[in-house]
Amino acid sequence: MTYGPLENGRGSTGTAPAGGAFLTLPFMGPHYITSIFDHCSPDYSTNGKTCRYDGSIASASVGGPDPGFDAGYAQTPGRQDYLYYDGHDGYDYSLYYEPVAAAAGGLVILSGWAVPSCHSCLSGLTIEISHGNGLLSYYGHLSHLYVAAGQQVRRGQVIGMSGSTGTATGPHLHFGLYRTNGGGPVDPYGWSGSYADPYPKDLGDMWLGGSPRYADIPMPNVTVNAAPSRRDPAAIDVWWSSPGGGNVFTVYAVGPDGRFKTWLGRTPAGSAVFHGIRGKSYWFWASVTTDLGWKDANGSQVVRLESVHRVEQ
Repeated sequence: MTYGPLENGRGSTGTAPAGGAFLTLPFMGPHYITSIFDHCSPDYSTNGKTCRYDGSIASASVGGPDPGFDAGYAQTPGRQDYLYYDGHDGYDYSLYYEPVAAAAGGLVILSGWAVPSCHSCLSGLTIEISHGNGLLSYYGHLSHLYVAAGQQVRRGQVIGMSGSTGTATGPHLHFGLYRTNGGGPVDPYGWSGSYADPYPKDLGDMWLGGSPRYADIPMPNVTVNAAPSRRDPAAIDVWWSSPGGGNVFTVYAVGPDGRFKTWLGRTPAGSAVFHGIRGKSYWFWASVTTDLGWKDANGSQVVRLESVHRVEQ
């Protein structure tokens, strides 16, 4: 079920970027916002209303609570246009066990359990990245961690996999922006409401360029082709490529038995000659990982090697 606007990398906040704006979206591809930053109380306390960055308000007394989650309130009486949720200090995005990307470059200061002694508490497996500007980005409820504390990461780098660890009702990404000095959370969307921001600690729109966009990085898209060799009737010419930086490929050959067998491992884009058995069919599968951790894979067409023609005596 979807709850909020679709974040597709093309939306507009309607505001100009603040000085020092630096963030890009912590994922690739369109995803719904399921919970927002509550400008009325972003400290996990409940005060009966939820205030979105554009000034929209939902309250328990006017719209009423969601029967299935009483911290979410309808914006319109009798309707299900709920805003989630009262007291929330970040954004929840509907990532279902999907790659999570660093929203900007920086130093990983936490990669582990938010509460080491309690794996079902708070945001579970969590990553924090300090960006050297007094702010840190926060990625919670992860299922896998791909970076370690003390590691420098780049914008758009895959740092983990979304999940539902900690206190979560289902798989998603909790993304937040916080002051490194303990000064509290910051809404990366800023404030564009027609009245004064109820939360006085905001810094304005922190999205690079003023609106949430995907990181400007080359994404992998594997192409692999195969054709009978003109030089050898028992050989197949195979070639593979993909956009991306620092690409590392693994190429598999799939023979008559249908089994994937590693043919070439840890190889760059290129070509090679595969030697098979005449009269048999083969196809090829190539997977790639970029230097930022993004993955893709694709298969070739099936090639049947010419049979041996016997001459009757």
